[in-house]
Amino acid sequence: MDFKFCSKCVMDGSAEEITFDENGVCNFCHQAQNALKEIEEEKQNLPKMIERIKKEGCILGLSGGVDSSTVLHLAVKLGIKPFCFSLDNGWNEPKADENISNLVKKTGVPFEKVSVDPDVYKELQSAFIKAGLPNIEIPTDHILMAITYKMAVKHGVKWILSGGNVATESIMPPSWGYSARDLKHIKAVYKWATGEKLKGLPVCGLLKWNWYRWFKRLKTFYLLDYIDYNRDKAIELLEKEYDYKNYGEKHCESTWTWWFQNYYLYTKFGIDKRKAHFSSLINSGQMTREKAMELLAYRPVYPELGIEKKVLTYHKHKHEDFPMDKWYGRISKFVNFFK
Repeated sequence: MDFKFCSKCVMDGSAEEITFDENGVCNFCHQAQNALKEIEEEKQNLPKMIERIKKEGCILGLSGGVDSSTVLHLAVKLGIKPFCFSLDNGWNEPKADENISNLVKKTGVPFEKVSVDPDVYKELQSAFIKAGLPNIEIPTDHILMAITYKMAVKHGVKWILSGGNVATESIMPPSWGYSARDLKHIKAVYKWATGEKLKGLPVCGLLKWNWYRWFKRLKTFYLLDYIDYNRDKAIELLEKEYDYKNYGEKHCESTWTWWFQNYYLYTKFGIDKRKAHFSSLINSGQMTREKAMELLAYRPVYPELGIEKKVLTYHKHKHEDFPMDKWYGRISKFVNFFK
């Protein structure tokens, strides 16, 4: 595909929302710069937020990736001892599991591995593949969200520590995916593919989500936004302190996610998530545009699952082809207004 590239980052017309100003800079760059300015202003509030989290307690989901691992390291250094957990869905890279084990042992934090029914889980993943939807990562993201809220209530804490951050994740076009919160959408896809109702997996519908956020007052804290977060420096620190094993590109600590973003999206939809990842790093000064263009000249590497050719034969569906819960965005804004 021959698309016009942004003059500042490496985003292009593969994102349908892209627009350019008179200098050829895209709207994603402007949004990223605004987000970076906002978190810069919030950094002064870190001491106050840490004291509050210490009093009310927190949990942290560990993936074995750089972001969540760095959050745990920083939390412990700041005097916070979160209850930690990881999701075992059968797709974790061995390096990721080893990273989690080393982190938990050295920090001494309480830890639990949460497993899901592998048969039902893979059946749900297969349903999304058969539907030909772009975001087949929805089952993983939704189940992780459901487990996180459930664990927070179970352990009586009010805060969820997240590895999400603006420095490396400021850019991601909405058209490249769809919200994992929408349980109505998930159930519709599963019903379409199997003819059965979805059962046997932890899920979180609209009412339960609002119960967690509104009545239980669970809140998410993005610790990495309160420091000068640099991904390469974080990897060096983790390697030194915890014998951390670097798995390569962003989100490749999961074999499934690695395959999803480097083969499925790239081959079936012409979506190269590296463009968004690199563009985020360019905007935060962690990568040059020249280096990003050099890396994009090569096709992304992916782990072969043996289903590569088969998935290309499934029809492409839009999210609108399945029922969706459009109230999520409206209620989320309402809840956040009172936070």
